[in-house]
Amino acid sequence: MLSFMVFDEAGQAQSPMLRRAYLLGKDDLAIPAQIHVDDGCIKASKDGRTSAALALQVDAGASGRLTLQTCLLPDRDRTYLLELELARHRIMLFLNKLEEWSMSDLPADHPAMSTFEKARGLFSKALCAERGSDGAYTRKQADLAREALQLAIDASEKLAALNAERELAARLRIAEPPPKIEPGKHPSASASAHATFPLIGCTVHNDLYTEGLHRVLTKSFDFINCPMRWSELEREEGSYNFAHTDRWIEWAVRQAKLPVFGGPVLDLSESALPEWLYIWENDYRTLRELAYEHLKLVVTRYRRTVSRWTIISGVNVNSPLRLSAEHMIDLTRLAVLLVRKLHPAAKVIVEIAQPFGEHATANAASVPPLLYSELVNDSGTQPDGFGLRFETGHPEVGGAARDLMQLSALLDAFSVFDRPLHVTALGAPSQPVTAEDAMGATGDPGDSTGPLAEPALREDPGYWRKPWSPASQAEWLTHAIAIAASKSFVQSICWQGLVDVPIADVPHGGLLTAEGQHKPALKRFADIVAAIRSRKWPAALPPIEG
Repeated sequence: MLSFMVFDEAGQAQSPMLRRAYLLGKDDLAIPAQIHVDDGCIKASKDGRTSAALALQVDAGASGRLTLQTCLLPDRDRTYLLELELARHRIMLFLNKLEEWSMSDLPADHPAMSTFEKARGLFSKALCAERGSDGAYTRKQADLAREALQLAIDASEKLAALNAERELAARLRIAEPPPKIEPGKHPSASASAHATFPLIGCTVHNDLYTEGLHRVLTKSFDFINCPMRWSELEREEGSYNFAHTDRWIEWAVRQAKLPVFGGPVLDLSESALPEWLYIWENDYRTLRELAYEHLKLVVTRYRRTVSRWTIISGVNVNSPLRLSAEHMIDLTRLAVLLVRKLHPAAKVIVEIAQPFGEHATANAASVPPLLYSELVNDSGTQPDGFGLRFETGHPEVGGAARDLMQLSALLDAFSVFDRPLHVTALGAPSQPVTAEDAMGATGDPGDSTGPLAEPALREDPGYWRKPWSPASQAEWLTHAIAIAASKSFVQSICWQGLVDVPIADVPHGGLLTAEGQHKPALKRFADIVAAIRSRKWPAALPPIEG
């Protein structure tokens, strides 16, 4: 068992509030565990005595309310000091990335290094400070460790931003300019050949279709992504409605000359599955046949217009449907191979939901994201790349706020599979998201069966640096895109939704309000795309600071 003592901001030992806590094992794979508060300490019980790390949401001062983690720690009878272990991990992460990114020669007076040295000094003082007469940690140690943690987060974000600035400038120098679309030529053919240039797009809402949205998309993005949720296309079994999807794709291809990406086509999340499908949840053979027919129908219909398919998503979470690991890989292989047969020229992406893997602690039937990716890679499925959903600031599992270094490290972790990466859903809200906002999926705040029925899903998702606002959304967007676009293996970045809608993956996460007013994030998107197209970013934009 792991046990952690926690001090509040006044330096008093307290019974901590447990928020978004889960355990991680080797290689940052989430592991099943029971985590609770007992006798004023956080205690985590797991199978076996292997070392594990605790991740949970904490108030990190000026850095925000973030989900952070400790290093791998062995079981012991004596309690750990939470603030000290969180600071230890962030200092270790900084040093690892300093070496991995070949930045060890960074001058000592650089803001990232000077801030880091202050953090390391405070951590050493906390580690060596005199303990109480009973050997317990003291208020002084907690205060020093808390300050060290806040400085270490700030230093690591500065380092991530500096690395992004350097790598993005280098990437844009060697990238070819975006190709012009020739009249009568399929727009996706030119765009897909432009492999070294990071394409930036946005997911549209099929039921919102106006000239104003057309103008925004044409000016600000390289491509559009059309969602193809099974629950919307086939609300009743055997009765399909493609009208809304048809008009968006026809506009993009015929008028806007924008490449069209489609999907996820087979999304196994609760909101994307039609209700009638659940009668087959315990009959995999029938479920597989229904999925096959659905995939075949959609891909066949749009194979002349869609250039890239996000063909399957949410398999690793394994909820609400519960599949065996064998069935997960079989369904993934089925989806990829079917597109290969029906649409050989298309790119095929397998999407990873909740890439930090919080779901694996609470749901023993799920598969950690990195492990699922490895299984897909080793199965001979051969997708053209993996897609990652990085949606922050919303109450559901996987939506906890995280800092920029965590985003950068996550992308690096998935690069080991030697396949292109696509950020298929990047998102953050423009105002704090409440449980009532996220309850839009049920339409009934009193419904105890909706996506926020579990207490853990009603928790504050946290925020980055400042509580979410239109300005902080735009600032976060700038840094997040810079980090993702700087990675040479990231080929595209897609914002999760254009407009605020009642039912959304990230409530208040659109670039326009429900009334059609432009948010600061939309102008920032237009500036970023223009600067990347002219190969003047990051110089053309405000300096990237930690």
